[in-house]
Amino acid sequence: MSPVQIFVEGVADQKFLQDLIFEWYGVEMALGSMYKAGDILELEGKDAFDSANKLKRLIPIFQTLAITGKSALVIFDADEFSVNHANLLAHSQIHGFRFFLFPNNELDGDLETLLESLIHPGNQVIFDCWQAYEDCLKSKETAMTNTGKFTTPARKTKIYAYLEALLDDSDSQKEKIKERKRDYREVRHWNIDPINPVLKPLKDFLDPFFAGAL
Repeated sequence: MSPVQIFVEGVADQKFLQDLIFEWYGVEMALGSMYKAGDILELEGKDAFDSANKLKRLIPIFQTLAITGKSALVIFDADEFSVNHANLLAHSQIHGFRFFLFPNNELDGDLETLLESLIHPGNQVIFDCWQAYEDCLKSKETAMTNTGKFTTPARKTKIYAYLEALLDDSDSQKEKIKERKRDYREVRHWNIDPINPVLKPLKDFLDPFFAGAL
């Protein structure tokens, strides 16, 4: 049984944490939502604490956790760290949870910011090519006359492209590009070794709650 209940924004966060926690602590975490029981609950965005409808569903969960003594952890994207840290801090004091903000609980960013730093070093060439693509788009903007400027693809797209370049064309392999189907324990693609310094802030956050599983 999981020693904690984790609340995240979306399925990408769920799968990443599910793989990470199993790799580090040997604990299997079931995925759920506000409508389905599980150890890692997807809240469909970070507005869960500012939406009356979502909060109405969450409050009984927090109350049950308080009664049973199970820890509640919220792990969201930082985006703009100072803003979202202040917002979650206020809610945590009301609802009794602890929280961590991707990528490292200090800087602006998100899960994809962290994932970019966790790729296998041998695959860096894929991101080098991606950077060349972004640079090319920017260089062509001056030649445009009708549409203004190009939009640089989001980091989510960059992660999709990274995996697409590594996997073959079979349907079973292409399924692994999807957020819910990714395998972050695949050492040819990712480095989630617990000694990876990039992951130290997250590991320091999780360790106290999974100490009994080590």
